[in-house]
Amino acid sequence: MINGMKKDARDALPVILSRVKQDIRQHGAGILAVVVLYFVMHGLFGAFCPSVIVTGFPCPGCGMTRAVLCLLRGEFGRSWALNPAAGLWGLWALWFAFERYVRGRRSRGLIWALSGIAVFMIVTYLVRMARFFPDRPPYTYTGNNLFARIIPGYREMIRHLLGR
Repeated sequence: MINGMKKDARDALPVILSRVKQDIRQHGAGILAVVVLYFVMHGLFGAFCPSVIVTGFPCPGCGMTRAVLCLLRGEFGRSWALNPAAGLWGLWALWFAFERYVRGRRSRGLIWALSGIAVFMIVTYLVRMARFFPDRPPYTYTGNNLFARIIPGYREMIRHLLGR
């Protein structure tokens, strides 16, 4: 039985690698562009999130990169504190990889799961903004944003809204 499973795995591996290579050929340039953009945005603005860069306010995805890195290091509590959706994205990515590369198909369930994760992120964001903003990272206000630089009175309006 075990030898048969090893043979099945050996037979499946070239197919899986072929699917991965195909996706890299089709989407590699886009993935590379996002990675380069990530570093450029961090270099220019100290952040990747367009919401933080433009308005100074965090978005539902803020803290996600740090949360995923914490998950990978086994720091589950810290990951949850930064963005509880990180674990859901990790599970979704594993499910996607299994469906796409091992089974070679597209699952409608993946789209429904994406919708559920998006709703979870938005609800979590609203609750956490009400509880933690503006004093607990990543739910903080970034004063050095584009609106503060280009819109007269924006800083004062935000200070008034935040009670500072």
